[in-house]
Amino acid sequence: MLRVLTYIARPSDVKRNRTVRDVIKENFRLVSHDISRAKYDTPNGITVNGRQVRVNYVLRAGDVVKVRLSDQLSEKTVPVQGPLEIVYEDQDLIILNKPAGMVVHPSHGHFSDSLANYLCWYYKMNHDPHEIRTIGRLDKDTSGLIAFGKSRTAVARIVEQAEKGTRRKVYYALAEGKFDNSFGTIDVPIAREFEGEIKRVARENGDSAVTHYEVVRQYPDYAFLKLQIETGRTHQIRVHMSHIGHPLLGDSLYGKGPIEGLDRAALHAGFMQFYQPFNGNSIRVGVRMPADMQHFLQETVLDSEPYTW
Repeated sequence: MLRVLTYIARPSDVKRNRTVRDVIKENFRLVSHDISRAKYDTPNGITVNGRQVRVNYVLRAGDVVKVRLSDQLSEKTVPVQGPLEIVYEDQDLIILNKPAGMVVHPSHGHFSDSLANYLCWYYKMNHDPHEIRTIGRLDKDTSGLIAFGKSRTAVARIVEQAEKGTRRKVYYALAEGKFDNSFGTIDVPIAREFEGEIKRVARENGDSAVTHYEVVRQYPDYAFLKLQIETGRTHQIRVHMSHIGHPLLGDSLYGKGPIEGLDRAALHAGFMQFYQPFNGNSIRVGVRMPADMQHFLQETVLDSEPYTW
């Protein structure tokens, strides 16, 4: 649970009289909370050439600055061996392809068969324990990509990208009916239908929610869609599509319910793009739709540039 950030001072740093504090804030982009944890909670949390220093230390050419970020493990999720499809992993995050019907976190009736249980087991087997920190969310019946950060800092930076619009996630869905327009934006607040219940409803006194959709293929009775959301409200896509008269196929809560070959809301998180939280490299990952949704596509529609908007 230790993340080490390293910087080697250059002659230009000497000319500018840069300090360790400058490197921490400008190069490592750490906030005050991260700096405090490194200074007070981590042995040798801030060092230059292997020696602990104050943050006002003035750099010399060739100095090796290291900041160690550690998290105190308080994970209560029970590790359980189970299916886990890893799409991408590095030292700061892991991206999984969640099957439909699996919950992300332990909950009533699912204390040991959640994605978090299986991920906890994976961490344990690799002797690399981390808190289970979800980035975003997926409903139980939604399949596709979901990311987990391995530190508070990594999660915070990726969440910040979503807020700035530099993180992108594309969903695929099958929706009832014939669309009049190939593109659309639904900007309608979402609220709980009744206090304490899971069902949501599009209502003006709710929380702001924005969904963009594109009709990729229109069939006689339903359409294949690509969607992006600007907000992450519970059941957002399902609520919004139902609100405009096009509920998702198979949706028991907001539509007509299961149909032959599809016993869940036809929604799949198929593509994700963002920047690595520490080195800034672009990360693009995509996964194909599962068989139950593919069954309803009468032709191959995602062969050419499948994951562009």
